[in-house]
Amino acid sequence: MKKKKQPSGKSARDIEKCNALITINEPGECLFAIVDFSLPGTNRVRRVISKRTKSTGLITAVMYEGEVGPDNTCSQKTNIMEMKEAAPDKFWKGINLLRKLYEAAGGISDVRLYDGKTMKEAAELMSRFNHARVWMGGAMPGDESGGAR
Repeated sequence: MKKKKQPSGKSARDIEKCNALITINEPGECLFAIVDFSLPGTNRVRRVISKRTKSTGLITAVMYEGEVGPDNTCSQKTNIMEMKEAAPDKFWKGINLLRKLYEAAGGISDVRLYDGKTMKEAAELMSRFNHARVWMGGAMPGDESGGAR
């Protein structure tokens, strides 16, 4: 029987320091979609970040509100909600309902689908299209401690 590889103590501490709302453990999981909803004239966004479990195809997602900075990251995340192990059709029904609500109020939605991409491929797409500031492992630029903040 193979023993599952446990994350190193340093890796686990880095994730804790980062205070991540959702983590993706390759190769068993992949980033699924990132969806933003916003109203004109405001820098606030409702963001949904989701991942798919490769073995079951089920979706886990986290949704929150926050102010978007110049690097497209959200600060001061509030109203955090989570959906665990939902069927893809249930996930998309929720997304489509939010899209219709925002459109009725004159808002916009932005769906970025990353299903099947590795984290490296997804990060390259995010950087290329200026969707997010991307940091993968190691030290963040300007951080001498070697960990996440």
